[in-house]
Amino acid sequence: MRIRGLGPLETSHEGQWVSPGGFKARSLLAALLINARLCVSTDDLIYELWGDEPPASCRTLVRGYVLSLRRLLGDPVIRHCPGGYRLDLDPEEIDACRFENLSEEALRHRRRGDTKQAAALLSEALSLWRGPVLSDVRQTALVAAFADRLGERRLTTLEARLENDLTEGRHAELVEELKGLVVEHPFREGFAALLMKSLHACGRRAESLQAFADHRRYLREELGLEPGPELRQVHQAVLACEPRASATLTPGVPRPVQTPPDLVDFTGREEEIERWSGVLTARDSSALRTLALSGRAGVGKTSLLVHLAHRLRRSYPDGQLYAVFTAQTTPATVLAQFLGGLGVPGSAIPETLAERVHLYRSLLAGRRFLILVDDVDSEARVRPLQPGSAGCAVLVTSRKRLLGLESAYFADLDVLESEPAVSLLSKIVTAERVAAEPEAALEIVELCGRLPLAVRIAGARATVRPESRLSVFATALRDEASRLDRLKAGDLDVGAAIATSYVSLDQPERRLLRLLGLLDAPHFPSWVAAALTGMPERSAERTLLSLVDARLVDEIGTGAEGRSRFRLHDLIRIFACERAAEEHDAHTRRAALSRALGGWLHLAEEADARLPAHTLATLRAAVPRWYPEATTELVHAPFTWFETEREAIAALVQQAADLGLAELAWSLAAAAQTFYELRDAPEGMRTHQVALAACRESGTRLGEAVMLRNLADLHAGKSDASLADKAESAELALSIFRELGERRGEADALYLAADAHRLRGDHDHAVTSIRESAELSRAHGYRLGELHALQQLGMISTERGEREESLHYARQALAVAEELGSPRDECVVRGLLGVIHKRQGEFGEGGAQLRLAVTNAQATADPLLEAQMLAHLGQLYVEDGHPEARETLERGLALSLACHYDFGHAVALHGLGVLECGEGRPAVGIVRLGAAAELWDRLQNAFGKARTLAALGEAQAGTGDLAAARDTLTSACEEFRKLGNEQEAARIGALLTPVSAAELQER
Repeated sequence: MRIRGLGPLETSHEGQWVSPGGFKARSLLAALLINARLCVSTDDLIYELWGDEPPASCRTLVRGYVLSLRRLLGDPVIRHCPGGYRLDLDPEEIDACRFENLSEEALRHRRRGDTKQAAALLSEALSLWRGPVLSDVRQTALVAAFADRLGERRLTTLEARLENDLTEGRHAELVEELKGLVVEHPFREGFAALLMKSLHACGRRAESLQAFADHRRYLREELGLEPGPELRQVHQAVLACEPRASATLTPGVPRPVQTPPDLVDFTGREEEIERWSGVLTARDSSALRTLALSGRAGVGKTSLLVHLAHRLRRSYPDGQLYAVFTAQTTPATVLAQFLGGLGVPGSAIPETLAERVHLYRSLLAGRRFLILVDDVDSEARVRPLQPGSAGCAVLVTSRKRLLGLESAYFADLDVLESEPAVSLLSKIVTAERVAAEPEAALEIVELCGRLPLAVRIAGARATVRPESRLSVFATALRDEASRLDRLKAGDLDVGAAIATSYVSLDQPERRLLRLLGLLDAPHFPSWVAAALTGMPERSAERTLLSLVDARLVDEIGTGAEGRSRFRLHDLIRIFACERAAEEHDAHTRRAALSRALGGWLHLAEEADARLPAHTLATLRAAVPRWYPEATTELVHAPFTWFETEREAIAALVQQAADLGLAELAWSLAAAAQTFYELRDAPEGMRTHQVALAACRESGTRLGEAVMLRNLADLHAGKSDASLADKAESAELALSIFRELGERRGEADALYLAADAHRLRGDHDHAVTSIRESAELSRAHGYRLGELHALQQLGMISTERGEREESLHYARQALAVAEELGSPRDECVVRGLLGVIHKRQGEFGEGGAQLRLAVTNAQATADPLLEAQMLAHLGQLYVEDGHPEARETLERGLALSLACHYDFGHAVALHGLGVLECGEGRPAVGIVRLGAAAELWDRLQNAFGKARTLAALGEAQAGTGDLAAARDTLTSACEEFRKLGNEQEAARIGALLTPVSAAELQER
């Protein structure tokens, strides 16, 4: 199956090309074709077919058109996807995709100098065109934008083919074709320039100059403009052409030193300078030394090149030649400049590039020259400038990595570290001002991204107003909307420097950079390029790597999952975002971001499904997802994936909320909720609060309920989280779930509300809520909800001292956990069984259950649960007199502290306090128990507090502090009575009686 649209929309059918269906069916197929391999929602298809006034039966009609197209195309070319349809075809089966791939490949061959292969590929690409794009389809905004983009790419490809033909010497064949193209596209100066070159190469110099005059007159009359720099350069070259004179030289070669002056305030780069100076001054080389420095615009390549040149002047005593490349500069013009500096008269400079190279290398043979070539864009521009003498050296700078440059040393120049960046600022604004406001100075250089050009401009701007505080300028720089405008000073302009790199890109590279600028993620994987652009992943990744080579995107190594990660420098991101706002409408920008967010959402949901436990029912919004090709491979290690993406997820939830994409915001936060709980990730609460605010603002009720439910769950185990907040979140979620009829969510909210009541010691409310949750869960087949209810009932029974009931619920819960294959829940229940047996003095069975719980927690990489189970096991060992008691408790304590897990911390402190008292160090034990009691109080955990107070009171009595013991034991007794645990209250009452009597006797 093949589809072509570079002309009328046609499909292959039984060896023939046919027009598919009627007018509406073609429009539907065109929309799917433009978004090939992406899900197009039914709503978007309806809008594409009927605009703002669809018929009542529009959805039925869409299904009918899809059915008719499937009959023509055959299954499974058009597939159903969530909320819509997608066209599943290999890019090679779609002529538009094949055209773009062939064009890209041809341009790569041209850059490598393989003009023959480039010519074949360019011709093949252009042969796919049969007329205006989708000419027999209704020209909606989507179709028009697609046609405009491909039409522009066709003209670029045609220019490349003509340029290639000219390079191959086919100038005579091109003249008539170019004349027609100039008439057809009068404002496209590339065709006019190629016509002038072709005429000149044919010896028709006067006609070439007349072509320039005609074009110039047309531009003036129609637009009031002068020709651009490319056309003016060609004009100057034709004017300057003269008969070649003999290349006779005066005796001796002059000693030119063309290097610009060094910077007084040059700062940093000490290690790099030492290393590269050593490379360029090594005496043991028999070949030419070339050092290729690459780096983004403004990173200080030219400053470093000049500084190195001055440092190396003694090593290259015969001279230094310096050239800066611009868009108009060619190796031939640079060689003319170099030969002039070497004393060759203008009339003696050869005409052809090859002859200039021969003369240049002959003059430098046996001499020690340093050749400085600044800001080149390809290896081909450097090679003719390399001397043949091993005594010379070449220092090259480029915004791209010139990896094809033979026998070269390569070095990437990055932004400054913070300290040298501040040092550079201090040299410009004075050390006194920086010393007076060090924090503001650091903020300025960080807002400049530590880019030397930006820091230099910021310093210059701040110097203009010496009376103004640096903090005022820092505040102004915080505004991203005006930051690039503020980073201009005279002819220094960060935005203009980035723009120079930007305009040198191909159209797909520029588009990808613009769309990447929309993302707030601090770093991203390669599939995001395809999601943003809608390109095939392989093509998008190649385009992304081209941006890396152009130093507009940074490859920052690999994430924890082993795949490359990328990021944009802040100033480049701001530039790209501004360009996106100028060149893409709001719908395009929003659609690109939605696809990228949909990709993260899909992967987060897939990773979440692979986590070893789920604490709540999975509830999802009907928002479009985007499906990266290697989904299974990307998320096969789900914890690793979440660790890699956690910063991006937090940033993107905030961005989605800011853009009013509430459904995406809450869906992405919810997909990460299990990870946040299992890893106690600090950003979990904040991310959910951001999504909750977005849901409330947009009236997204399901999202609001899910975020409230999840926030109630994320409160667990933290002393800085209020149980009142947990209960309020659960109750609010419960109300909305009931309103929406979402029963699993309702069961979760009841369970979480019960947990809050239990922790506060309000067992009656807890039991009421948890029984209602259990009934809902059973009625709707929600086994995870039943499991949670059984766990809660087991805990409540344990805290009330009801041994048989607690064992009954715990054993039922264990059976459900094993049925569900939930290792985390099994771990929780085994921990509960261990505690129940421990409190009955059944240390063998209790220890076995707790050791299994620890093993399960370790196997599922759950550090919070492991810390808790180690602490409980340590307590059991203390009561049993086990020799590993201290080691086990200290392991639990260390892990709790590392995870900031206050619940585990309190359990471990309690055990250590009892241990210290038992080993004859009651003073240390009392301190430990007191700290545990304070933690339980902050956690608002009534049962934990009651147990620890009881142990603390006994320890105080043992030291003879009877007044303190009486007060503490009285408090513990009251807490147990509130909990309904009369057995434990009676035990403590029995302890309290002799303590009170002894205290009275003392008085």
